[in-house]
Amino acid sequence: MEFFLKKCASFIHSFHKQIVVVFALLTAVSIVTIFYMEIKTDIIDVLPSKNKKVGQFKDFIEKYGISDNVVLLLESTENEIDEQTELIETLANKLAASPYIEHVDYSPLKYENSFFINHIPLLLDEKGLKRLENRLTPKGIERQIRYNLQKLLSPLSSPIDYEMISKDPLDIADIVKDSLMSANKEDSLDISTGYYITSDYSTAVIFVKPKGKGRDMAFVGNLKRELDDIISFSMEKAGNPSDVRVELTGNCVLSEEVRQIIRHDVAYSFLLSVFLIAALIWFAYRVRVKILLVIGFTLLTSLSTTLAFAYLVFGSLNIVTSVVAALLIGLYVDYAMHSVNRFGEVFRKLNNRQKALEQTLTKTGSAIIISASTTSLSFFSIIVTKFNGLHELGIVAGIGVLLCLLSTLFLTNSLLYWISKKGLHKIQLKKEVPTGVENLIKLLVKRPNRILAISIIVFIIAGFGVTRLKFNNDPDSIIPKDCSSVAVGKKLQKKMGNKGEPLSIVIKALDKKGLSFAFDELEKLLMQLKENGLIKDYNSLNIFMPAPSVQLERKRKIKTMLADNDIQPDALTKTLLDSLEKNKLVYEKTYVNNYIKNVTNALYNAQSIGLEDVEMLSSPRVKHFYNKEDLSIASYIYQGNNGWDIETINKIQQMVDSKGQNWIFTGKPILFNEIKPTIIWGSALASIMALLMNFVIIYLYFRKILHTIFVLLPVTLGFLLTLGAMAFLGIPFNVINVGTIALVFGLGVDYGIYVMQAYVREDEKNIYSALRTSGKNVMMCSATTVAGCGSLALAKFTGIATVGLVLSIGAIACAITALLVLPTIIYLNERRISQ
Repeated sequence: MEFFLKKCASFIHSFHKQIVVVFALLTAVSIVTIFYMEIKTDIIDVLPSKNKKVGQFKDFIEKYGISDNVVLLLESTENEIDEQTELIETLANKLAASPYIEHVDYSPLKYENSFFINHIPLLLDEKGLKRLENRLTPKGIERQIRYNLQKLLSPLSSPIDYEMISKDPLDIADIVKDSLMSANKEDSLDISTGYYITSDYSTAVIFVKPKGKGRDMAFVGNLKRELDDIISFSMEKAGNPSDVRVELTGNCVLSEEVRQIIRHDVAYSFLLSVFLIAALIWFAYRVRVKILLVIGFTLLTSLSTTLAFAYLVFGSLNIVTSVVAALLIGLYVDYAMHSVNRFGEVFRKLNNRQKALEQTLTKTGSAIIISASTTSLSFFSIIVTKFNGLHELGIVAGIGVLLCLLSTLFLTNSLLYWISKKGLHKIQLKKEVPTGVENLIKLLVKRPNRILAISIIVFIIAGFGVTRLKFNNDPDSIIPKDCSSVAVGKKLQKKMGNKGEPLSIVIKALDKKGLSFAFDELEKLLMQLKENGLIKDYNSLNIFMPAPSVQLERKRKIKTMLADNDIQPDALTKTLLDSLEKNKLVYEKTYVNNYIKNVTNALYNAQSIGLEDVEMLSSPRVKHFYNKEDLSIASYIYQGNNGWDIETINKIQQMVDSKGQNWIFTGKPILFNEIKPTIIWGSALASIMALLMNFVIIYLYFRKILHTIFVLLPVTLGFLLTLGAMAFLGIPFNVINVGTIALVFGLGVDYGIYVMQAYVREDEKNIYSALRTSGKNVMMCSATTVAGCGSLALAKFTGIATVGLVLSIGAIACAITALLVLPTIIYLNERRISQ
């Protein structure tokens, strides 16, 4: 290796200017490439793509549009949102006219009224059928018409009341609605006003289906801007009422908000890291601004080429790979800093920049190469986790470290050689400040046994702490802090009964007949789950199509009702017209005739509601339950008193599995429970692989087993301390940070290498000299790593913040063991080591 590095020094001496130009051009091209890079914010993008449950969930959300929705909440602080009908209409009309929106659902009057009228009897439960029977008597008709008149004369009456009464004078739709809600409390929305309004009249809800996909980040960005413009216009037109605010939720809105949060986190953490690292370098080494620029240029080149590589290979970043810049910035600076430090020391002694260049490469270059090799292999090891996000992070970070190695060896040293042409004063400002290494050496000499004893106790305590580590697989544990769309979604859930995150049971069949039969079985299962207390509530297609067996039973009851009552169209029409005339309400006689005819035809000629009838419905809500292209039906179940605990999920899973392979049980809680053992095992395997690969590389470099063990001792013990600290600090693992725990080996292995390199390869072989040579470097390496990773701990995205926190703890733990435990063991065993 020394021969190769000498050749590199000779090459840099001859072509340092050309090397700088080439790297400058490469950096410029990389920066241009980065501007085309997007950040994917869907958590699905980071999960195992080949996992069966992940595939089922992804298929479900795509086919039922779960990931492509927007919900607008119009909230009144005075609980009088029903007085803002003009604002609701303006918003709905503007939304419907938008080129980004497929359809808008804001009023039940726009859909399915004729369907309900034509299928009245089959949509009524026993109580509803009795109400209909009473409503169709002369007394019932007269009572309803008088009620209609009072409602129209009320000062609180609205145009919606007039429209509903004119279409349905006997208010049969209300009977149907109550029957549906008693059988299946779909939500807590009051539709009596003609809009979707919560029962406390504080909030109106508008459901929007965009034309594009929630995973198309360019579309989502344009959609969000369009929605903001529409809301601003509508509020201004309504006079900007002070007691009303319009808020957005839904997966499309969440995707855009998460993207902006990640962009903010990445930019903020990067700038904070750069500032802290620059301050650390200046304070520790007292270098001139030129040197900071050299390190900065190397950093820019390394990061830009790394991100350009990510773009060329994967086309984008995801939630996990978005942290790569802050994760690697500390490492990138470490390598450049070692070169700068060594170059300055040799130049000061020999006053010969060519010899300084050669010794920098031969003495420090080998350590940097071995360090970069072990670090990149540690990053590559997390590929085995099978998680797309961690898989991509491992590849990008591993290649990034190698790109940084090339930048350091050639670009940093070329720049140092170039700017030092006029002497050392162009590099270093004045003598460096003390770092406490001498105090560390004094402590080591005076109390080595005490240091070792305390260390053993600490490691034992940390080992006990590992047993207390927890894994939080709640999806909410990784979402961004203060995310408005999530907060709005939870607010809506609370107003609608706080049902929480639903799970879904999806059934499929080869034909509609088979699907109808399966739907009947599904309804029986849902009722059984509810009766057993496993679920609190459910939504299903029975809102539009009761189960076939239920329809047959209702037909039988209708025949009994018709046999007991003489319900004739002509008599009903005459009674209704007389009551309307008596109460001075004007109706077209033809409309009344047709209205009564439809009602009686529905009673006497009750036709079963089939999937063909459901397909004819214009309501967009049907698509949440029935996919005609896929021939599948989805239902949504809501948690009971125990919530979605593993025992409840397993019981439901067994019941669903017993129905056959065409029955699927899916949802986020199921998904995260499924992947938990996979990611834990994958992370453990990645950690073991990282340790083994590091062992091989380090052994090939030092050629001695004992030296190799000593090098790996700090990172291994630091890994243990990290796990123990997480347990005692109450930091649980989650689906994002558990995979990155293996990166502690990549970040911390360098420290042991630097100490052993200084001890074994320097002229003066004693631990004091080794600490004087490497101690400051280890301190600075850990400080820059903490500056880079620690900045992530301030991220708004909780999953990313925990990654930064865990890796910062790991860097500190590895540095402490490298500076205290390893030197102590070497000091106590110097005779054995020398032999």
